[in-house]
Amino acid sequence: MPEEDPGPVVQRLILGERLRTHREAAGVGLDDANSALGWYRGKLSKVETGTLGVSEKELVVLLSQYGVTGPDAEQVRQLGREARRRAAPERVSDWAKQYIPLERAASEIRMVYSEIPGMLQTRDYGRAQLSRSPVVTAADLEPMSTAREERGNRLYLDGAPRVKAVLGEEALLRRVGTPQQMRSQLVRLREMADLPTVSLRVVQLTCGPHAGLSCPFTLLWIEQARATIAYVETLTGADYVKSTGAYTLAFEQAEADALSEDDTRTLIDDFIGKE
Repeated sequence: MPEEDPGPVVQRLILGERLRTHREAAGVGLDDANSALGWYRGKLSKVETGTLGVSEKELVVLLSQYGVTGPDAEQVRQLGREARRRAAPERVSDWAKQYIPLERAASEIRMVYSEIPGMLQTRDYGRAQLSRSPVVTAADLEPMSTAREERGNRLYLDGAPRVKAVLGEEALLRRVGTPQQMRSQLVRLREMADLPTVSLRVVQLTCGPHAGLSCPFTLLWIEQARATIAYVETLTGADYVKSTGAYTLAFEQAEADALSEDDTRTLIDDFIGKE
């Protein structure tokens, strides 16, 4: 399978990590680098975490300050060019457009959800769920629901990312769409649970509250950028968090209380039989 274009969002993350490495190797402090460019305090930190982009002129100043020349400098400038280009439009909500290239570039995806997340949805389930959203227009329903199923189809291909999904039992109980659409969604989940790169586990209602189930999130390991990012979506926006310690702990707690993969498959089979 040809290597996918990582997109400007991921290239910005890689560029930021490369700049941080060069700065630390040169022994240059954040304040000194900010001063050299006349930047406000904290701007370089945002560049190094991939939150902000950087112009070609600004890159030249930084590379000069860090003493980076030759092929190393050209590689950084190339990353800068790739990070500045425009991305192709995604068939998702505006605030999620940064998430899709991150998901596509991730080699491992961990998630805790109290509902079936978009990546694991069928088109019909996604359409039924999105139709209840106050911020999704009728014109966007079909392309967005189709895009969700297409994202999940990547899990069936060679080179698929490793996915570890922990779902609350309520995700299986809540009826979305018609009985047939719900059954098809459960069948899709059951198929995914058998994929070699997918670990699917369920936290039963009897386990009580879990932080991750009350605040669903996704953890993305971007190997190219050597970074883990937490994606937390709200009704009208999303946060991208690089300080992921609390989210990692919440995932581990949910995973520890979840059913085993075999017991989860049996539970899903039971739900399919009831539909």
